[in-house]
Amino acid sequence: MNNYQKTITVNKPVTEVYAAITERVSDWWSNDFEGSASHAGDSFIIAFGETRKTMLIEEAIPHKRVVWKCVKAYIAMPSLKNKAEWMNTRMIWTFDNDDQHTTLHFLHDGLNQKLECYEICQAGWDEFLASLETYLTTGKGNPFLKKTQTII
Repeated sequence: MNNYQKTITVNKPVTEVYAAITERVSDWWSNDFEGSASHAGDSFIIAFGETRKTMLIEEAIPHKRVVWKCVKAYIAMPSLKNKAEWMNTRMIWTFDNDDQHTTLHFLHDGLNQKLECYEICQAGWDEFLASLETYLTTGKGNPFLKKTQTII
């Protein structure tokens, strides 16, 4: 089974692309973000409404490679039998660059057609990796936005 993967190439230095993955996750993925993704050993919780995932940063090699391991997951899809399907999957980010471009290779190791959530998660990654590319090229992504409560 093929794991989800995608490649993005932007006219930005690798330092900016690496920072987007390690320091600016809330600018392109979800602003419901707690913790840190900067260094190996860090962890963060990211949420999309009731869906929540906890990531452990297994590797953070500046400008080369970042690996997130999902250590806790709850996917709020009523029809989904195993709401923790992302558990123990890894998001692997690798960086290639030259003087003018940075290519970001993304692999979600473990996210494949065997998982019940594959189609919706594939569509989600397509959307949020497009948001990442937009963030890198324009400075403004399209992350999931946490709903704020209005007090009357």
